[in-house]
Amino acid sequence: MTTAPVNPRPHRAWADYFIIAGFLLLLAAPAADKFFHLDHSRLTSENRLPAPAPDPADLRAGRIQKYLVAGEAYFNDHFGFRNQLVRWFQNWRLGLFHDHSVYSVVIGPNHWLFIGEEQMVEHFIGLRKFTPEELSAWQKLLERRRDWLAARGIKYLFVVPPDKQDIYPEELPAWLRNAVPAGRETKLDQFLKFMRAHSTVEILDLRAPLLAAKPTAPMYFQNDTHWNQIGGFLGCQELVKALTRQFPDLPPLRSEDFRWTNVPATGGDLSRMIGADLTEKNSFKLLAQPSVTMPVVQTTTNLPAGWDPHKSCAISDNVAPLTETAMVFHDSFGMFWRPVLGCCFKRVWYLAESRDFRSQFILENHPSVVINEILERYFNTADPQLLLAHDGLP
Repeated sequence: MTTAPVNPRPHRAWADYFIIAGFLLLLAAPAADKFFHLDHSRLTSENRLPAPAPDPADLRAGRIQKYLVAGEAYFNDHFGFRNQLVRWFQNWRLGLFHDHSVYSVVIGPNHWLFIGEEQMVEHFIGLRKFTPEELSAWQKLLERRRDWLAARGIKYLFVVPPDKQDIYPEELPAWLRNAVPAGRETKLDQFLKFMRAHSTVEILDLRAPLLAAKPTAPMYFQNDTHWNQIGGFLGCQELVKALTRQFPDLPPLRSEDFRWTNVPATGGDLSRMIGADLTEKNSFKLLAQPSVTMPVVQTTTNLPAGWDPHKSCAISDNVAPLTETAMVFHDSFGMFWRPVLGCCFKRVWYLAESRDFRSQFILENHPSVVINEILERYFNTADPQLLLAHDGLP
């Protein structure tokens, strides 16, 4: 008995043409985007600048290999639809596979995001500690800055804003909350205890006022490492209160002189790190009452010698009858002080580098007070010996 031959599946030429057309379209898409700028997705967040275009001078000089290597690096960073493809990849890793290991972000049960870099976990649970030599170096650094300024009639204040996880530990994942030992002592705790016992440098710790105020309003962004404008305002209030111990006539920064409006936004630095455009509910805008004389804040080109032009500098001037001036060396947290600190000072210089101390620039402008603001996680990892050497003070 013979079996009837099975008819082969009818060939469908249109399907082949469709696959070929789709393949050619995908091949042409990067070139089309390069010329017509079709990709409007948000830029991806990366810890480096894109590779520059290759230098034709290398080609003319016969440095062919260098030119080709630079050309490949440039293409890898600039080919068409790169931003969209990277975002799709990140979203698939997160949504389909729940893979957070590629990101330096810790995600809490209520979708609060926390930075996971710079040994955050070890610092938060108190595993990392300063050595006695490091504590002595911090003491020497701050006392030398204070004493050098005091000899010139200038006051000094050192400020450490807390990391987000110090103020909102309840929003961390359970595994991290449960890892905190009883009697935990962080580097900041250790440093403050040491300085109280061995030094008279004035240091402002903002943890207690922020913790006390958080039931009334959110102090930090949900999808960003920074405090929001409310947290920044509260930190600035405490800064002014601390300065009144050195300047009794300094006017206070009063909450009743301002009102707040909630302005939900999208994004945030941590949101961008996981390739998402999350809605930010803890975003607020500060509005001054009509009776308040607000400072005028403008970026400046009058920079200290050797200053990195990519680091923002600004000057705040106030026409109100004020007398004191301030110079603030700060990181991104200090940016939230720029709109309001000038309400209490005739002039404020803002220099966006928290680890810096530009003695010549200080002498040229002679402020009433110099404020060093450095975020806790940067303070945890900074080397005071290097800062001391960089200061160049006698």
